Amino acid sequence: MSSGNVSSGHPRSLAYFATLLLTLVATGALYLLYLSGLQAGGFDAAGLLLGRDFLNLHFAGTLLGQGEMTTLFDQQAYAEAMRAHLGRDYTIHNWSYPPHMFPVAQLAASLPYFVALGLWTLLGVALTCVGARLAGVPLAWLLPIVLSPAVTVNLLAGQNGTYTAGLLLLALTLAERRRWLGAGLCWALLTVKPHLGLLALPMVLLRRQWRIVAAGAVCLSVIVALTLALYGAEPWRLFLTETTAQQRVVVEEWRGLLLKLMPTAFIAGRLAGLETGAAYLLHGGVAMLTLLLLWRSWPGQGGTLRDWITWFSLGTFLLLPYSFYYDLVIVQVMLVLWVGDPKGLFPTRSEAVAQIAWYVAWFLPYLCYLAAFAWNLQPAPVLLLLMLFGRLMDQRRAEPA
Repeated sequence: MSSGNVSSGHPRSLAYFATLLLTLVATGALYLLYLSGLQAGGFDAAGLLLGRDFLNLHFAGTLLGQGEMTTLFDQQAYAEAMRAHLGRDYTIHNWSYPPHMFPVAQLAASLPYFVALGLWTLLGVALTCVGARLAGVPLAWLLPIVLSPAVTVNLLAGQNGTYTAGLLLLALTLAERRRWLGAGLCWALLTVKPHLGLLALPMVLLRRQWRIVAAGAVCLSVIVALTLALYGAEPWRLFLTETTAQQRVVVEEWRGLLLKLMPTAFIAGRLAGLETGAAYLLHGGVAMLTLLLLWRSWPGQGGTLRDWITWFSLGTFLLLPYSFYYDLVIVQVMLVLWVGDPKGLFPTRSEAVAQIAWYVAWFLPYLCYLAAFAWNLQPAPVLLLLMLFGRLMDQRRAEPA
């Protein structure tokens, strides 16, 4: 089995300089293209405010401060309130977070929008970097990670992928270090995006990490109790009824740009023209294959932290029908952990082929975006499956003859 180092990813290595140079060129071009389209007031070429989705968080805090909590759970009323707030026609947005995101929203709204956006961006990047360092990423590789496609998409969208990646990395790392309370707290905080924890509970239960389960349950109970004390039970009722139903509409019925930003098998089916039921069948088939590969590639007692990060991140994004490129920040970190041993991640014995595949995976968010726009194709599930299969093959090669 692979040892878990990133030796050929040393800052003086060809892999490091090639990755840094290619990432600088691609990401720099994207930033220049985006910034060249900025208009007065901070609106971009698409008419969206700089920070895009961060506007949801900031505006939600404004509504909460005005006592308009229920507006968050009525998509039409929310859209109309946002248009009135901005004083212009605006692309429809929706609030999709549980009530324990309310304090963060109110804190954001206590600051001017662009100040809050700047702090949100810096803190998210810092959290990812802390998680990556604790997971074993060399210091020099933090720069390619910050410039990586998933982080770039996340920053341009004002999204929270850097926060979720940092918390996921911390949860997995602290579990390996037997810091049960810290790991449990991280899993509890991640319930602001509950779907990203799809494999979390099965994983910790199968690993018999009972203290993490207990710590997570206690931390989540405290968080929920605090939100109940601050905001009452009504927002939880509305979240579990209105918001969940609304998110299903987003996945199944929304069209256009949204479909080109989601790296899932279900969306691949929709892009290919399949009806909703057929797209779910396709996703179900991919999910069954994923579960089989997850079972066969289970890291077990000898698994390293790198193995668990890989198993969890690949499995999560293959099983979910709903995720975005900006959620793949943890996958970018995972790839850095394998840069010195790409054959451990791809089902090939050729070092050259494995290295090429690694670079394809590194630029996956950009490449998938281009494929979706040019040909209505979503190749991400195929590459993620190949990497999970590659882990299985690597484990088999390491077994005694």
